[in-house]
Amino acid sequence: MRLTLTFNEEDEDIKMRLAFADQRRYVIRALVPEGYESYFQDQARYTSAHASTAIEGNPMSPDEAMKMLATHDQPDSSEGQEKVNLDEAYELAAQLAADKSTDIDQGLIRTLNSIIQKSLPDPKARGRGKYRVGQSFIIDKATRDIKYRPPAAEDVPELMDDYVTNVAEWIDRLPGPIAAALAHFGLISIHPFEDGNGRTARLVADMVLDLTSWSVESMLSVSQAILDDHAGYIAALAEAQGKVFTEDVDVTPFVRFHTRMLAMSAAFLEEKVIRFNQRRDEFIENSDELNERQVTGLMFMLDIGPISSSRYAKLNHSSQSSAISDLTDLLNDGVVKRLGTGKTTRYDLEDEVRRHIEMGSGEEVGAKQQ
Repeated sequence: MRLTLTFNEEDEDIKMRLAFADQRRYVIRALVPEGYESYFQDQARYTSAHASTAIEGNPMSPDEAMKMLATHDQPDSSEGQEKVNLDEAYELAAQLAADKSTDIDQGLIRTLNSIIQKSLPDPKARGRGKYRVGQSFIIDKATRDIKYRPPAAEDVPELMDDYVTNVAEWIDRLPGPIAAALAHFGLISIHPFEDGNGRTARLVADMVLDLTSWSVESMLSVSQAILDDHAGYIAALAEAQGKVFTEDVDVTPFVRFHTRMLAMSAAFLEEKVIRFNQRRDEFIENSDELNERQVTGLMFMLDIGPISSSRYAKLNHSSQSSAISDLTDLLNDGVVKRLGTGKTTRYDLEDEVRRHIEMGSGEEVGAKQQ
């Protein structure tokens, strides 16, 4: 048994979205200030970890998720653990994809699925990283109707053997976004694991974009665009997939949807970078006292959440002593406040400073606050 995926290579919508995303990725790369790549990479990873779990019904709010992931706080709920796990899996995938010769093989896919379900209380998580041994069904939570019946468990090993071979071929032969869409759909269609198939599929698709240099150096979050059009995602899967697994599938509807999500995420990132540059310029213009590292740290607090001295050092590629010195100066000047003590110490914008920034006040940031 093998899964054969085809699509209409002359589809005008797909070609248009590909051309748009291709243009945007070069524009974005030119707009990102040198040395600020990790800022946008971290933000995209946290956003993807939140959005991909939210697609599956995780109820944690974006603000709660971003703060927890940014501060590396220990989760106090299974919902939080789910997001921390996916963030860890994304970080590993990005590290591996930095080497463009990395293969997406069955061992890697199993490892990612295992990380995604680590320490979760769901009984299904006990089989993390292992192919399922029983029949699985995708159930409509509202109606309890069967939406999709994946292949039998005994067919999964053979299908996965063929799948990883196809992924390598797609990466070699097709534009990155097309390869990513096929990898995404193929894994969801096979549904090899007891749980975590959707999260694993979206992560593998993002890794394909990384390997093919279409992710703007891991600064894009396609999962956020998918979350924003969740109904369209379900409809595209259903239109291509049908209700029962079949070996020969025309996935044009899903490729069309996935390339549109990539184009949307690229447009959103471009807008985000432009806003970032405008605010960064305002920070620098309105204060003669802030150094480049402090500007980066304040932008992180504004857009993502509280920051530790070690995270500040990593973000700025600086020493720990420089990080502590910078943050202490900001603390003494009343720009930031300290949260927690010891290893849990984090720094965040003072409420009044945050209000001034969000209101677009021209009052100096970095000068002594009265």
